[in-house]
Amino acid sequence: MTRRAARRLAIGCPSWVLAGLVAGCAVNPATGGLDFMLVSQEEEREIGRETHREVLAEFGGAYYDPGLATYVERVGARIAKTAEIQEFEYRFTVLDSPNVNAFALPGGFVYVTRGLLALVGNEAELAGALSHELAHINARHAAQRLSRLKTRERICAVLICDSDVPVLQDLATIGAMLAFEGFTQEQEFEADRIGIRYLHAAGYDVSAMLAFLNKLRAQTELEARLAGTEDLPSEERQYSRTHPLTGERVARAGTISKDYPATRGRVGEADYLAAIDGMLYGNRREYGFVMGRVYAHPIRRITFTVPHGFALQAESRRVTAIGPEDSILLVEPSRLLFDGTMEDYLTGTWGKGIELRDVRALEVNGMAGATGWMRRDSPAGLFDFRLLAVHVEPGVIYRFLFATRAHMTERLSEDMRRTTYSFRRLSGDEADALQPQRIRVVTASDGDSVESLAAQTTFGDDAAARLSVLNGLEGSEVPAGRLVKLVRP
Repeated sequence: MTRRAARRLAIGCPSWVLAGLVAGCAVNPATGGLDFMLVSQEEEREIGRETHREVLAEFGGAYYDPGLATYVERVGARIAKTAEIQEFEYRFTVLDSPNVNAFALPGGFVYVTRGLLALVGNEAELAGALSHELAHINARHAAQRLSRLKTRERICAVLICDSDVPVLQDLATIGAMLAFEGFTQEQEFEADRIGIRYLHAAGYDVSAMLAFLNKLRAQTELEARLAGTEDLPSEERQYSRTHPLTGERVARAGTISKDYPATRGRVGEADYLAAIDGMLYGNRREYGFVMGRVYAHPIRRITFTVPHGFALQAESRRVTAIGPEDSILLVEPSRLLFDGTMEDYLTGTWGKGIELRDVRALEVNGMAGATGWMRRDSPAGLFDFRLLAVHVEPGVIYRFLFATRAHMTERLSEDMRRTTYSFRRLSGDEADALQPQRIRVVTASDGDSVESLAAQTTFGDDAAARLSVLNGLEGSEVPAGRLVKLVRP
């Protein structure tokens, strides 16, 4: 099928069918337009229920704070009453993740991370984030994508396509990341437009959507500067790969907001800040801490530094760093009693069945290790994969998997070498100094400034800039009586 024909299917539901392909048309409840749809609302609910468990496992589970959970559910329910699809049982979950993100699954499942809640400044901004995700659900953006996938499957069945493509399990995570397809820019525009409509209907200040998008942009730019990726194109340093955050998107949201009455709706700053006061900020000790380009785990007592231009994320299962031109580093521990050499482990256990080149032993800060590499062709292009295994202690082997586009490998080789030899054990004092941080809401006093309040945090480098972004502050003055979020134990 041509790209042009596929586009016709997505937007206009043509009258013809292709050799057994039965197309379905449905009125989009949020937009009023006709969509090509092969996924029913019941199928969406089932997909959401099945995927919900996977989301909880991937993002560290639901954040345990009954009061905060109830508050988010109450705000979400207020927005959901304005949505077109009332057949879904909408569920709102706070994920125990420090990453700034919000997303939705088909069927009514909406998620916000505590990292996003830390950035939000009031109830209206939270409602704006939830409205955007509810708009994706009601505009059935995920269902449209699933329908296109089903179309390809059915066409392949008709044309007897060979879909049995072998994929190495060891590289499945990287393959999924490279192939991950988020919402399109137009779908993001549409979700903003519909979300602002929901926000107004629920009685909230519609300017909150624009305010929060600007906070997201400021946070993205700050993280890019701290990670050394500020020179990358803006589309390569989004707060989430599923949500393109361009200047055009922010500008459009501002224009849409002006279409609504200037009457100020509910903001709810005091209620919101009371709800998040004391919330965990950053990673838990059991996941390790991200400090710029440095990752440190106080319980496993290890640390390493990723290259300049790589953005670190610590998750429940692994540590991920994303660099230029789809460069990826995955790091994870493997608990396995292994008596052989690290070369044997690399070729016979972790890399079993893979033909590795230049396998050799090495010593990393007193720990035995081994490395080797291979080149693979993928749908995303030609990639080089370097495997590194380091024996930390009996029963614990750390695995580093570097993925670089073939033309980038030589350029990044020295950076990868530095990361390898930055891997070391933490001393007891270093490990004890790593403690979890929390949001602490305080009231600014006369004479307080961004600098004086930043000195009360544990941010360290760039403390004033981090405090400003966290609170949406401009300039150096902080009015007396203003509620301010600090980060400290």
